[in-house]
Amino acid sequence: MTLRKYGWLFLTTLLLGGLGGILVAVIFDLEKMTEGSVANFFMGMLMYMLYGMTISIVSQMGFFAYMTVNYFAKTIITSPSLWKSIQVFLVLFAFFDMVYLRYTMLGNGNSVWLYFVEPMMLLVVAVATAYGKASVTNKNAWVPTLFFMFVVTAMEWIPALKQNSVHATLSMLVPLLFCNVWQVMQLHRVLKPQS
Repeated sequence: MTLRKYGWLFLTTLLLGGLGGILVAVIFDLEKMTEGSVANFFMGMLMYMLYGMTISIVSQMGFFAYMTVNYFAKTIITSPSLWKSIQVFLVLFAFFDMVYLRYTMLGNGNSVWLYFVEPMMLLVVAVATAYGKASVTNKNAWVPTLFFMFVVTAMEWIPALKQNSVHATLSMLVPLLFCNVWQVMQLHRVLKPQS
């Protein structure tokens, strides 16, 4: 990967995070932002865009942390099937944790089934992204993409998951998914040698 390619990936991910932030503003706070003056609207959009860009930095740190962990794991664990099995186990473990820990922390007499919504939603996006990545590269990309999209996104999402608020969880998830899906789907293009 050249510095130019990295710069392109960084800037496009930053812009997508900002776009995700604007989408969150439109979904959740459009009515509130249109109540006041035009300046209030544009200031609100700017703040949400900056919020999305901040989330994109979190996403990029998670992406490069995963790339580093994946590299070291492949050098330590010489069996590719064992490393894939560990990643699948960690996806299942993270799914359980997202339900159990949130239920014990925020349950307050609510049904445990309410806490399956976020992990199921994230799992659907992770599986779809893994399928898309495997179809444009090769089948070996399926498990690592699933792991990154589920486990790493869940870890990046922790500050919002600690709150019992749909607004908080979705306002962080939308820019995160924009950025994480973009990065993982662009990685093979960025790493492709220039001809």
